[in-house]
Amino acid sequence: MKSLLVSTLILSIVLSPLAGIADSKTERWEDRSTGAEQWFFHELPRHIGNDLKYTFWNGWHLLFLAGSAVTIAGVHESDPEIQRAFQPERPMGNTFDTAMKWGAHPLVLGGETLLALGISKLAGSKKAAATAGTMFEALVITETLTIGLQFATHRGRPDGSGHTSFPSGHTSGAFALATVTEVLYGPWYGVPAYVLAGLVGVSRIDSNRHVTTDVLAGAALGTLIGLGTAKFHKKKVFQNYFMLPTAGDGSAGVSLVHLF
Repeated sequence: MKSLLVSTLILSIVLSPLAGIADSKTERWEDRSTGAEQWFFHELPRHIGNDLKYTFWNGWHLLFLAGSAVTIAGVHESDPEIQRAFQPERPMGNTFDTAMKWGAHPLVLGGETLLALGISKLAGSKKAAATAGTMFEALVITETLTIGLQFATHRGRPDGSGHTSFPSGHTSGAFALATVTEVLYGPWYGVPAYVLAGLVGVSRIDSNRHVTTDVLAGAALGTLIGLGTAKFHKKKVFQNYFMLPTAGDGSAGVSLVHLF
């Protein structure tokens, strides 16, 4: 049964970046994107509206959501057996679980993205500010929907500590940030981010705070919101740019032109 857990988590980790890669039709966010958008708090409500539009008004995204729901339903009956494979030994160890618990806590992730946003703006780094702003918006939407689902489903935690188990908030936030990273910077950064997010999910099972379907639901939700949010911001960044070939003085190249 451990093999079922491993294969299921691998499926979640592998399908998430593939969903972002397959549906991303704009250029990768390269260093030359110095004309990135300015992100302000008064724009947040409008941005969130567009983030949700780009998330759910998309056939590929809805297909991913449907596939995730089918996977979660299929694994549901195996939740108790998978949980027994981790308890009480906790093969990942208490130190690992504690590090993941606090390192991927939604409030910690939110605070870090806000801090990164403020530092980026003070330093005048438009690209970093746009990235941090996108991550913060993805977290706001993801954790709001996560909390709503937790109270709606009222599912008990396996350790008996409460009834806010489905989906995993740590996992949804980690996968949201991983997806933003993949969409904006490509698989070289995105795949390691997904692996780290997967480890967060495993730690929630290992610490007996969530069952497998809680983690899979969190991964699916975070990936979906991350896709929509990152794609909206990425399109906003590049919508006034185009590539123009240049030649002269025995040399040739490509220029990035911005329309004002």
